[in-house]
Amino acid sequence: MTNNNTLETEKKPVHLQLKDASQFIKTTGAQLPEIDQASALLTNQSEKPAEIIEGVLHAGTKAVLASGSKVGKTWTLLDLAIAVATGTPFLKFKTQKAKVLFINFEIRREFIADRLKIIQQQKNQPDLGNLDIWNLRGQTADFEELTKSIIQSAGKQNYKLIILDPIYKAMVGKSENAASSVGVMANQIEHIVEATGAAVIFAHHYTKGNAAKKNQIDRMSGSGVFARDADSIITLTEHEQKGCFSVEMTLRNLAPQSPFVVEWKYPVMVERPDLSPGDLKSGEPAEDEYEPLVSLLDESPLTTTEWFVAASEIGYSRAQFFRDKGVLVEKKVVKINENKYWSRELVETRETSITTES
Repeated sequence: MTNNNTLETEKKPVHLQLKDASQFIKTTGAQLPEIDQASALLTNQSEKPAEIIEGVLHAGTKAVLASGSKVGKTWTLLDLAIAVATGTPFLKFKTQKAKVLFINFEIRREFIADRLKIIQQQKNQPDLGNLDIWNLRGQTADFEELTKSIIQSAGKQNYKLIILDPIYKAMVGKSENAASSVGVMANQIEHIVEATGAAVIFAHHYTKGNAAKKNQIDRMSGSGVFARDADSIITLTEHEQKGCFSVEMTLRNLAPQSPFVVEWKYPVMVERPDLSPGDLKSGEPAEDEYEPLVSLLDESPLTTTEWFVAASEIGYSRAQFFRDKGVLVEKKVVKINENKYWSRELVETRETSITTES
């Protein structure tokens, strides 16, 4: 027998009452802005944040500077810090003079001071009153807690640019290949941006292999979240001319910038307008194109399923994964043990037995 009361209840439409909504719509654990009507959004446009680097980076946005190892990312970011702090050009771009916080995760305090002094003298900028250096080498085990400290300290100083060098130091105990881990880190940087209104730029490194064979945003090591999350991507890729690098940019909020070439002229990069940015260094062994897949095994051996999941997080399709895995097995680059775990096949040679600094 049908219950009329039940039917009556089921037929009652559910209405969302938003008439009394104030500035924010309340949700569990968060407050969301109201929905904008398009015409009102266009009529009442907010003023855009200032361009800290003209044509490249707004305040309140995120950027990444990426390159191969030992290219000079820290030197370049110190050059950027001094440029913004003094309102002088960075590479070939104008900057807006503003307060800068350089957070040094990697280099000892004495040596970062040396580098700062050398660049200061090279640029002839004696007044660095707008630049603060926070030396946190060995203090990055808990980036979530560190984020709170950065926000608390930065909020008192009205910084317009915050530099994190390098970002992998903020991922202690986490894998940069895992989209979930990189996503958490990206959200923490987002908190810094939203709480301070500053632009945040961090240094990241390329994956191993021939960068010239990859699209610009695919050259970075680890999860694709590194590239997808940033508003401005700046890459320095080895040019065929020794000591030179092609600078390419992917910009979310600004007009495209044409690639150009810079040369490392200790202690800074200088533009080389006579060189073509398309002439990238090549000639590395073809096997290097498989290095991103192999490097997933470096932290610990993985089962086939675990390896595929990690590979999919950095952009591999199922077909590409199994095709490349087959090549690696055939070339004896990887091996599987009796417990069905894959690892890199290390072949002892004269070259691999000698330790050298990259």
